[in-house]
Amino acid sequence: MFNVASARKVEPFVGTSGHAISPELQAAQQRLLQLRAQHQSSRSGATSQHASLFAAGQTDERPLPNPTSIPQLPPHLGWESTAVTQILRRSSAGETTTQSNATAVSVETAVSDSPALPKSIKLYPDVAIGLLRQEKVAPGRLWLLLQAVDAAGCGWVDEARARQLYTGKRGELRFCGVRQLRNLLAQGEGIFWRRENSRIWLRSVAKVAFALKIPRLKMRPVALPVAVLREGIGTVRAHLYAAFHSSRERAECPSGPIARTTVARLTAVKPRTQRRYEHKARVKRQAQFAIGTAATSENFQARGWEQGQAAFEFKDFNGQQGPRGKSYVAWQLPNSYVGPHAQQPKGRQKRINQALTDLFMQGMTGNGQRARITRRFFGNGRLAARAYLRNPQQDHYWRGSGNGRYQLWQVMESSAVKG
Repeated sequence: MFNVASARKVEPFVGTSGHAISPELQAAQQRLLQLRAQHQSSRSGATSQHASLFAAGQTDERPLPNPTSIPQLPPHLGWESTAVTQILRRSSAGETTTQSNATAVSVETAVSDSPALPKSIKLYPDVAIGLLRQEKVAPGRLWLLLQAVDAAGCGWVDEARARQLYTGKRGELRFCGVRQLRNLLAQGEGIFWRRENSRIWLRSVAKVAFALKIPRLKMRPVALPVAVLREGIGTVRAHLYAAFHSSRERAECPSGPIARTTVARLTAVKPRTQRRYEHKARVKRQAQFAIGTAATSENFQARGWEQGQAAFEFKDFNGQQGPRGKSYVAWQLPNSYVGPHAQQPKGRQKRINQALTDLFMQGMTGNGQRARITRRFFGNGRLAARAYLRNPQQDHYWRGSGNGRYQLWQVMESSAVKG
């Protein structure tokens, strides 16, 4: 067995006086001594270099190199150690995997995050009236809610996402159950959408208006709050009706009087239901009165044939119509209304009407357009007089003074009343 304690340094054999060494052996020994000196000098240089690096790291002059921070480590390096090489390779591979997983998670999170839903959507009052006329309010509400989800304008909504939003316990637009949603999708198939490849493909406004037998969009669109569409079906009907009054309002000229019979003919909503809808949707009403000629028995009798019990005597105490204390024949006009919705720009309404014209020309002819309504109320006397010259057989009114609670109107009486 080898004894470590007895080990000693072996010096090259140079021989004695009695033993002669050949020149070749002496040359080999000299070569060995040179190699040993070179090896010792290289080891001492490396040690001094490591010591200087360590000292620099301690004095904050130059940080020590971190092997794991090397992005691409050559396979043959490892500080002259196989174990270190394996550790460095394993650390580098782990960092790459972690970075790729983090990137995948971030991408997946960015894709899965749904965009913020809008607070309101654009509603065309003609389409709202068509939903009331054709009794398609229930599937029409779902069509409007799908438009709110498709705010980017892709034209389709995933069925799974629609079920999550509209029927989930934590759905942002929950308004019905799973069975009711399935029934609504079946009712609106071919009118508001078509389903294919687990997607709900929405039909355009022009095609929906054509399906509802609306020949043209005439009224200015309004902003319908999305929260309203989540309420009961009665509230939704009330706001669809209220959109008609919201569209008639003008900033430069408030809406004129309109009879409930006229509203019923345009919206297919009976007067009794109109009052209930106006209360639920908070539609404001304003009384309107007309001031005629002096209060004489002949004038009262002539106006009584036209207005019936709506005629009464109006005494001008302040002298706004003429001399103070003079009496005039007056009568009550239909109310004016102010809807709860803000008006929106028309935008693509002209193109929608062009598409509707093409659809009706290709499909339906003689579609029974509504009868033309003759205008009777005007913002000033000049417009009223111009219309009166074209049609003197009916009364023409222009806006007078008002105080917020009621509005007074001046009148150019028809030729039948004057005669």
